[in-house]
Amino acid sequence: MFGGWRLFCSNMAMSHSIAEREMRCVANVEVRSQISVMTDDLVLTITDPRGAFKARIKNIPRSDFTTPFLLSFHIYFEAPSLNDSKEIAEDLLATCLNMLAFTTGSAFRMHRFRQIVDAEVPAKGDMRNILMWGEGVEYDDPQPFLQKDNARSIERLLEHDVPPAIRRALRWYRLGIDAVSPDDQFAYFWFALEIVAEFQKPPEKVHDKCPHCQSPLYCENCQKHPEHRPYAKQAIRAVMKAAECDDATMNLLDKTRNSLMHGTTLREIESSLPTPHESIVDILGRILWKALVLQFPKEFFNGTLVMGMPSTYIHYKANAIAHVQTIVPVDKDGHFNLDFKGMTVAITPPGPPQSAAPFVVRMTSEQYDRLIMLSHRKGDHQEMIQRIRHHVQEKGGFIHALVLATDMSLIERAVKSKQQGDWQDLFGEILGPADESG
Repeated sequence: MFGGWRLFCSNMAMSHSIAEREMRCVANVEVRSQISVMTDDLVLTITDPRGAFKARIKNIPRSDFTTPFLLSFHIYFEAPSLNDSKEIAEDLLATCLNMLAFTTGSAFRMHRFRQIVDAEVPAKGDMRNILMWGEGVEYDDPQPFLQKDNARSIERLLEHDVPPAIRRALRWYRLGIDAVSPDDQFAYFWFALEIVAEFQKPPEKVHDKCPHCQSPLYCENCQKHPEHRPYAKQAIRAVMKAAECDDATMNLLDKTRNSLMHGTTLREIESSLPTPHESIVDILGRILWKALVLQFPKEFFNGTLVMGMPSTYIHYKANAIAHVQTIVPVDKDGHFNLDFKGMTVAITPPGPPQSAAPFVVRMTSEQYDRLIMLSHRKGDHQEMIQRIRHHVQEKGGFIHALVLATDMSLIERAVKSKQQGDWQDLFGEILGPADESG
């Protein structure tokens, strides 16, 4: 059983020393998968021969088919502490998923952590320490950005007959933006950069250079300096330099690329990268973007094009993690029941789903006082009024309130149809012709 496990493995994903592994834990993780266990009541067990982990895998039955199919993974392992357990659990899960993909040819991806439970025998009573991850936010609102100018800018760029190589590079740029893992994003951006570099490789031959002084190498037998077309690495450096990248950044990106291509991860080489280590993806992404811009005629960029670049290419997600103590049932074989029915951790969205940009409306102090009074009155309007009253700013003697697009649509319908009611009358005054709305 798990209680007698000790670690003797040297695998990179299990490299924590025996001395550090002082605490038994069990992680409850959900995994997206293309395949399922043959029956919903069957539990598969994968036990590491070296004792590093035990994984119990089963289907998560679903009645709502709009949600993705998920597998449940319960991973039993050891860690220095509960706070250090997530990183170890991620490595062990990756070992399981890698082998599952290798032996089945199917796709597996971690969906989310649910809990990590302290599996040690409780010192007193039956209470256990648990890290409990919040439920995923129901929806991710987009960033309102697209306007008519964006469409006109695309039409202008399409006037240029983009070569096939650059179309392929644009494809890898798109895939890199969308990729979930920062490691994948870096690799995809590098693919795009290599394609641009190969396309731009000059026909003129160059000399081999001395690795120490960078002078052209001389062959005494041939009595001349050997020449060749630029190598891929030389061509990539030329593209980076054209994109205003300095030598130190070029060297850092090249070393990062070499490390990833030889099997390491960004997290494993984070000591050699900027902080946070994922920001190396942003550095490469911005250089690639500049390199792609240079593939279009300069006269296109005369100030009339609308172009956008994200503050970061990394897909960060916020989640709540609660440290709780509660009783966790254990079956006769020592396996934990991790359903935790009736107990959830959640992040409450600020309002209903949005796609359009929010509005700003201007009101007087007297109107704002009436808004506050209405926010305390029970009714189907209350949540909307509370959202509006908590996002205000005083300026020029007026109160300016931020109104979500979904709420504004409801308000405008009520005002235009002349619905009767206190909040409808208030917004009729606020949105009336005497007051401007932003």
